[in-house]
Amino acid sequence: MSQLFKIPELGDAGISGTVVSMSVNLGDSVACGETLLEVETDKVVLEIPAEVAGVVDSFLIEVGQAVQQGHEFVSMTPLVEQEKPTAEELAPAIEETQTAVEESLVVKDEPAAMIEPSPIPAVTNTVATTVQPGTGLSNKAVSAGPASRRLARELGVDLSLVKGNGFRGRIDKAAVKEFARQALSQQASGAVVSQRLALLDMAAYGAIERKAMSGIQKATSRNMSHAVERVPHAWLQRKIDISALERSRQKYKKQLKEEGVELTLTTLLCKVIALASAQYPIFNTCLDEQAEEIIFRQQINVGVAVDTPRGLVVPVINDVARKSVKDIARNLSALSEKARDGKLKPAEMKGGSITLSNLGGLGASGVFPVINWPEVAILGVGAAEWQATYQTGDVTATPELRLMMPLCLAFDHRVINGADGARFMQAINELCEDPFLMMIS
Repeated sequence: MSQLFKIPELGDAGISGTVVSMSVNLGDSVACGETLLEVETDKVVLEIPAEVAGVVDSFLIEVGQAVQQGHEFVSMTPLVEQEKPTAEELAPAIEETQTAVEESLVVKDEPAAMIEPSPIPAVTNTVATTVQPGTGLSNKAVSAGPASRRLARELGVDLSLVKGNGFRGRIDKAAVKEFARQALSQQASGAVVSQRLALLDMAAYGAIERKAMSGIQKATSRNMSHAVERVPHAWLQRKIDISALERSRQKYKKQLKEEGVELTLTTLLCKVIALASAQYPIFNTCLDEQAEEIIFRQQINVGVAVDTPRGLVVPVINDVARKSVKDIARNLSALSEKARDGKLKPAEMKGGSITLSNLGGLGASGVFPVINWPEVAILGVGAAEWQATYQTGDVTATPELRLMMPLCLAFDHRVINGADGARFMQAINELCEDPFLMMIS
């Protein structure tokens, strides 16, 4: 007898994703735990597994459809000899789905009280251009279901100003809550609520093509907007001498490759900035704005920006300061591959202390990076070049060729001052000039 199966629990009600592919066909026999379909959320592509072994009778959803936890998505005829697996047996296969709502880069949800009806009148009085009292409707047609419209009326939100996050821009309850939360948060901070500007008439540009943003691109857009609007950035630039570091890398690269380890400059820089953060703990902190406290972490986790076909993601290598270069290289290689394949778990993108963005391999001479909130710093790396330098300061001496690499450190000026940033860069320079320090630190 056929049975209906539902999307596993994703977390809070309203969390949704988009079906991006079907992994099996109608009539296929599948094993317990085998992937049936893939759902893209804000940060990852989740594999939804079969809860039992059986035959796929029909799919109740289609590619491009928005789904939520509890959504019936497949009808299957289980194999009678196959017992339904326990929760422990299914846990590894559905771990990504169960934790998908824990975001690694995005702004954390505010307490539920922030979206209750009672605070909204204060917002409507102050931010009338964004949250409208009364019906929550405007003359502009919007795509939203009855539940979303009811919630908008209760919160006084004008749906014409809400960006839909469902398939084809449909507005769900989560989008309404997030809009109200942002309006309240910005009012509380005294900030002016920013509005998305409508594009000008596209007819002047000739033929155009519109392409929907991926979930990762949407999340990146929100994260970067929040970081720029809320975090006072400051930047420091410096060129550091990596001649000795590169010589050491070249010396051991072939040997390590035979062991299956790819020794890249990014790997070494992860170790360097972790040790520099251990020397200057203010870089391993985050700011609790509400409590007005700086939180110092004990473990140094380094995020590495990875460019993927779906957009920018930042997997995190944990406890880098205590790991060997070999272990860091293995972790980085595995995480980068999963990032490009869209298989990163939410837990693998959480808990970063500082982020490394290395664009040197693409020939960029420099980069002014944006902080990956709630971290307080990010290091941008440009392409290294051989330059003639005078090591002793004597311009009459013969110049030496040194491999110089441009760095740009962005930091949260509420937490870190310029002198701290300069000392941090000096620590990086010393570690690169004398790689042996990495062994004894």
